Amino acid sequence: LLAKSERESAWREMAKQVAHEIKNPLTPMKLSIQHLKRAWKDNPEQMKEMIERTTKTLIEQIDTLSNIATEFSNFALMPKVNNEVFDLKQIVENTYDLYKETDGIKIMFSIYLKDENESSTKNLFIYADKEQLLRAFSNLVKNAIQAIPENTKGLINITISDDENNYIVSISDNGVGISEDKFDKIFVPNFTTKTAGMGLGLAMVKNSIESTGGKVWFESKQDIGTTFYVSIPKYKES
Repeated sequence: LLAKSERESAWREMAKQVAHEIKNPLTPMKLSIQHLKRAWKDNPEQMKEMIERTTKTLIEQIDTLSNIATEFSNFALMPKVNNEVFDLKQIVENTYDLYKETDGIKIMFSIYLKDENESSTKNLFIYADKEQLLRAFSNLVKNAIQAIPENTKGLINITISDDENNYIVSISDNGVGISEDKFDKIFVPNFTTKTAGMGLGLAMVKNSIESTGGKVWFESKQDIGTTFYVSIPKYKES
Protein backbone atom coordinates (compact mmCIF):
# COMPACT_ATOMS: atom_id res chain seq x y z
CA LEU A 1 0.00 0.00 0.00
CA LEU A 2 2.84 2.35 0.82
CA ALA A 3 4.55 1.63 -2.53
CA LYS A 4 1.24 2.16 -4.36
CA SER A 5 0.67 5.44 -2.54
CA GLU A 6 4.19 6.64 -3.40
CA ARG A 7 3.72 5.74 -7.08
CA GLU A 8 0.37 7.54 -7.23
CA SER A 9 1.86 10.58 -5.53
CA ALA A 10 4.79 10.62 -7.96
CA TRP A 11 2.48 10.48 -10.98
CA ARG A 12 0.26 13.23 -9.54
CA GLU A 13 3.32 15.45 -9.22
CA MET A 14 4.37 14.50 -12.75
CA ALA A 15 0.89 15.37 -14.06
CA LYS A 16 1.12 18.80 -12.40
CA GLN A 17 4.52 19.34 -14.00
CA VAL A 18 3.27 18.32 -17.45
CA ALA A 19 0.31 20.70 -17.12
CA HIS A 20 2.61 23.51 -16.01
CA GLU A 21 5.06 22.95 -18.87
CA ILE A 22 2.25 22.84 -21.44
CA LYS A 23 0.73 26.09 -20.18
CA ASN A 24 4.02 27.96 -20.59
CA PRO A 25 4.10 27.81 -24.44
CA LEU A 26 0.34 28.34 -24.73
CA THR A 27 0.51 31.88 -23.30
CA PRO A 28 2.86 33.38 -25.94
CA MET A 29 0.95 31.48 -28.64
CA LYS A 30 -2.33 33.05 -27.54
CA LEU A 31 -0.80 36.53 -27.24
CA SER A 32 0.78 36.27 -30.70
CA ILE A 33 -2.54 35.40 -32.31
CA GLN A 34 -4.28 38.22 -30.43
CA HIS A 35 -1.64 40.70 -31.64
CA LEU A 36 -2.04 39.41 -35.19
CA LYS A 37 -5.82 39.86 -35.00
CA ARG A 38 -5.39 43.40 -33.67
CA ALA A 39 -2.90 44.27 -36.43
CA TRP A 40 -5.34 42.97 -39.06
CA LYS A 41 -7.89 45.44 -37.75
CA ASP A 42 -5.76 48.47 -36.84
CA ASN A 43 -2.55 48.26 -38.90
CA PRO A 44 -3.10 46.19 -42.05
CA GLU A 45 0.02 47.69 -43.63
CA GLN A 46 2.12 45.88 -40.99
CA MET A 47 0.55 42.49 -41.63
CA LYS A 48 3.52 41.00 -43.47
CA GLU A 49 5.89 41.76 -40.60
CA MET A 50 3.35 40.59 -38.02
CA ILE A 51 2.71 37.31 -39.85
CA GLU A 52 6.44 36.56 -40.02
CA ARG A 53 6.90 37.34 -36.34
CA THR A 54 3.82 35.37 -35.29
CA THR A 55 4.77 32.39 -37.43
CA LYS A 56 8.26 32.30 -35.90
CA THR A 57 6.82 32.44 -32.37
CA LEU A 58 4.23 29.74 -33.04
CA ILE A 59 6.77 27.37 -34.60
CA GLU A 60 9.14 27.82 -31.64
CA GLN A 61 6.39 27.15 -29.11
CA ILE A 62 5.03 24.17 -31.04
CA ASP A 63 8.53 22.70 -31.03
CA THR A 64 8.60 23.20 -27.25
CA LEU A 65 5.27 21.40 -26.86
CA SER A 66 6.53 18.57 -29.07
CA ASN A 67 9.67 18.21 -26.94
CA ILE A 68 7.59 18.09 -23.76
CA ALA A 69 5.37 15.36 -25.22
CA THR A 70 8.35 13.34 -26.43
CA GLU A 71 10.23 13.66 -23.14
CA PHE A 72 7.22 12.61 -21.08
CA SER A 73 6.37 9.75 -23.46
CA ASN A 74 9.92 8.39 -23.31
CA PHE A 75 9.87 8.56 -19.52
CA ALA A 76 6.52 6.75 -19.36
CA LEU A 77 7.92 3.94 -21.54
CA MET A 78 10.99 3.41 -19.36
CA PRO A 79 9.79 0.27 -17.48
CA LYS A 80 9.58 -1.68 -20.78
CA VAL A 81 13.04 -3.17 -21.33
CA ASN A 82 14.19 -5.19 -24.33
CA ASN A 83 17.68 -6.41 -23.46
CA GLU A 84 20.00 -8.01 -26.01
CA VAL A 85 23.71 -8.59 -26.56
CA PHE A 86 25.36 -5.96 -28.74
CA ASP A 87 28.56 -3.97 -29.23
CA LEU A 88 28.70 -0.89 -26.99
CA LYS A 89 31.21 0.70 -29.36
CA GLN A 90 28.62 0.85 -32.15
CA ILE A 91 26.10 2.70 -29.97
CA VAL A 92 28.66 5.26 -28.80
CA GLU A 93 29.97 5.74 -32.35
CA ASN A 94 26.40 6.28 -33.59
CA THR A 95 25.93 8.99 -30.97
CA TYR A 96 29.24 10.59 -31.92
CA ASP A 97 28.32 10.55 -35.62
CA LEU A 98 24.99 12.18 -34.84
CA TYR A 99 26.52 15.21 -33.11
CA LYS A 100 30.08 15.51 -34.47
CA GLU A 101 29.15 18.24 -37.00
CA THR A 102 27.68 20.56 -34.34
CA ASP A 103 28.63 24.15 -35.18
CA GLY A 104 31.22 25.78 -32.94
CA ILE A 105 31.93 22.62 -30.95
CA LYS A 106 34.72 20.09 -31.46
CA ILE A 107 33.60 16.59 -30.46
CA MET A 108 36.20 13.84 -30.11
CA PHE A 109 35.77 10.09 -29.64
CA SER A 110 38.43 7.68 -28.42
CA ILE A 111 38.81 4.21 -26.89
CA TYR A 112 41.38 3.27 -24.25
CA LEU A 113 41.15 -0.35 -23.12
CA LYS A 114 43.38 -2.09 -20.60
CA ASP A 115 44.68 -4.18 -23.47
CA GLU A 116 45.77 -1.32 -25.75
CA ASN A 117 46.24 -3.64 -28.73
CA GLU A 118 42.49 -4.34 -28.79
CA SER A 119 41.26 -0.75 -28.40
CA SER A 120 40.35 -0.30 -32.07
CA THR A 121 39.33 -3.84 -33.01
CA LYS A 122 37.70 -5.55 -30.06
CA ASN A 123 33.92 -5.92 -29.83
CA LEU A 124 32.70 -4.43 -26.56
CA PHE A 125 29.75 -6.71 -25.85
CA ILE A 126 27.17 -5.77 -23.22
CA TYR A 127 23.66 -6.98 -22.38
CA ALA A 128 21.22 -4.06 -22.37
CA ASP A 129 18.33 -2.31 -24.12
CA LYS A 130 19.94 -0.85 -27.23
CA GLU A 131 17.29 1.85 -27.86
CA GLN A 132 17.26 3.06 -24.26
CA LEU A 133 21.03 3.19 -24.15
CA LEU A 134 21.18 5.12 -27.42
CA ARG A 135 18.72 7.66 -25.99
CA ALA A 136 20.76 7.88 -22.79
CA PHE A 137 24.04 8.66 -24.57
CA SER A 138 22.29 11.06 -26.94
CA ASN A 139 20.82 12.87 -23.95
CA LEU A 140 24.20 13.17 -22.24
CA VAL A 141 25.92 14.53 -25.36
CA LYS A 142 23.06 16.96 -26.01
CA ASN A 143 23.29 18.18 -22.41
CA ALA A 144 27.04 18.67 -22.85
CA ILE A 145 26.45 20.75 -25.99
CA GLN A 146 23.81 22.87 -24.25
CA ALA A 147 26.13 23.45 -21.28
CA ILE A 148 28.68 25.30 -23.44
CA PRO A 149 28.12 29.10 -23.60
CA GLU A 150 27.76 30.73 -27.02
CA ASN A 151 30.99 32.71 -26.67
CA THR A 152 33.06 29.63 -25.77
CA LYS A 153 34.88 27.38 -28.23
CA GLY A 154 33.27 24.10 -27.27
CA LEU A 155 35.16 20.87 -26.66
CA ILE A 156 33.49 17.56 -25.85
CA ASN A 157 35.41 14.33 -25.29
CA ILE A 158 33.64 10.98 -25.52
CA THR A 159 35.78 8.11 -24.25
CA ILE A 160 35.35 4.38 -23.69
CA SER A 161 37.65 2.69 -21.18
CA ASP A 162 37.34 -0.45 -19.07
CA ASP A 163 38.23 -2.21 -15.87
CA GLU A 164 38.07 -5.92 -15.10
CA ASN A 165 34.27 -6.19 -15.15
CA ASN A 166 32.90 -3.03 -16.75
CA TYR A 167 33.09 -0.71 -19.72
CA ILE A 168 33.12 2.96 -18.77
CA VAL A 169 31.88 5.67 -21.11
CA SER A 170 32.78 9.24 -20.15
CA ILE A 171 31.36 12.38 -21.73
CA SER A 172 33.16 15.57 -20.72
CA ASP A 173 32.55 19.18 -21.72
CA ASN A 174 34.10 22.59 -21.08
CA GLY A 175 30.76 24.17 -20.28
CA VAL A 176 29.39 26.18 -17.38
CA GLY A 177 29.52 23.29 -14.90
CA ILE A 178 27.08 22.42 -12.12
CA SER A 179 27.05 24.18 -8.76
CA GLU A 180 27.58 21.92 -5.74
CA ASP A 181 24.20 22.80 -4.22
CA LYS A 182 22.53 21.08 -7.20
CA PHE A 183 24.61 17.88 -7.13
CA ASP A 184 22.07 15.81 -5.20
CA LYS A 185 19.18 16.88 -7.45
CA ILE A 186 20.66 16.18 -10.88
CA PHE A 187 19.01 12.76 -11.32
CA VAL A 188 15.72 13.72 -9.68
CA PRO A 189 12.70 13.79 -12.05
CA ASN A 190 11.31 17.30 -12.65
CA PHE A 191 14.61 18.97 -11.73
CA THR A 192 16.42 20.89 -14.45
CA THR A 193 19.13 23.54 -14.61
CA LYS A 194 17.95 24.59 -18.08
CA THR A 195 15.30 27.12 -19.05
CA ALA A 196 13.37 24.60 -21.16
CA GLY A 197 12.31 20.99 -20.75
CA MET A 198 10.85 19.00 -17.91
CA GLY A 199 14.00 17.77 -16.21
CA LEU A 200 13.28 14.14 -17.13
CA GLY A 201 16.34 13.54 -19.31
CA LEU A 202 18.86 12.60 -16.62
CA ALA A 203 16.23 10.66 -14.67
CA MET A 204 15.71 8.57 -17.81
CA VAL A 205 19.47 8.17 -18.25
CA LYS A 206 19.77 6.88 -14.68
CA ASN A 207 16.90 4.41 -15.14
CA SER A 208 18.31 3.16 -18.46
CA ILE A 209 21.80 2.58 -17.10
CA GLU A 210 20.69 0.99 -13.84
CA SER A 211 18.40 -1.42 -15.74
CA THR A 212 21.59 -2.88 -17.28
CA GLY A 213 23.13 -3.42 -13.84
CA GLY A 214 25.35 -0.39 -14.41
CA LYS A 215 25.63 3.01 -12.78
CA VAL A 216 26.00 6.66 -13.73
CA TRP A 217 27.72 9.51 -11.88
CA PHE A 218 29.38 12.83 -12.63
CA GLU A 219 32.10 15.27 -11.64
CA SER A 220 31.72 18.99 -12.21
CA LYS A 221 33.32 22.35 -11.48
CA GLN A 222 31.59 25.61 -12.24
CA ASP A 223 33.01 27.52 -15.22
CA ILE A 224 35.33 24.59 -16.00
CA GLY A 225 33.05 21.80 -17.12
CA THR A 226 31.33 18.52 -16.34
CA THR A 227 32.08 14.86 -16.95
CA PHE A 228 29.39 12.18 -16.83
CA TYR A 229 30.49 8.58 -16.37
CA VAL A 230 28.46 5.52 -17.38
CA SER A 231 29.64 2.12 -16.18
CA ILE A 232 28.07 -0.97 -17.81
CA PRO A 233 28.95 -4.60 -17.00
CA LYS A 234 30.81 -6.52 -19.67
CA TYR A 235 28.84 -9.37 -21.18
CA LYS A 236 30.36 -12.69 -20.29
CA GLU A 237 28.98 -15.89 -21.76
CA SER A 238 27.98 -18.35 -19.06
